Amino acid sequence: MNAYQEILNLESRAEMTFDNGLFDEHQSLWAENECQFESPFGSFNEAEGYIKWLEEFYQMTQNLGGTRHLVLNPIVEVNGDTASFTGYLYIINKSDGSFMGTSVMKDKFKIIDSEWKFVYRSVAPDQDLSQLLK
Repeated sequence: MNAYQEILNLESRAEMTFDNGLFDEHQSLWAENECQFESPFGSFNEAEGYIKWLEEFYQMTQNLGGTRHLVLNPIVEVNGDTASFTGYLYIINKSDGSFMGTSVMKDKFKIIDSEWKFVYRSVAPDQDLSQLLK
């Protein structure tokens, strides 16, 4: 598998592990000592806080019927042992298939012990989230 395919695989695995509540597997996609996450829902500079928040956010989405996150229009740029990803996230409700939202994702990766790992993720929703965040 080439770097482009590996990055796309990581993107899809990150979304599927969230949608299925597989937090240990999700955390394994990240570099052990680097975890920077930014979104209007929460921002973190360390893995422990990020995974705890992710579990709580997952429970909130489960109360709404669950989610399916689809990664669209990926742009991957590889520069040696680092890479960046920009793409869209299209989110639907698992229980009824209804539209929940779209976001722009910007991610960064590093090769660590011969494997690509997340080191940074930014999620910027396209919709007004004021109703959801109340």
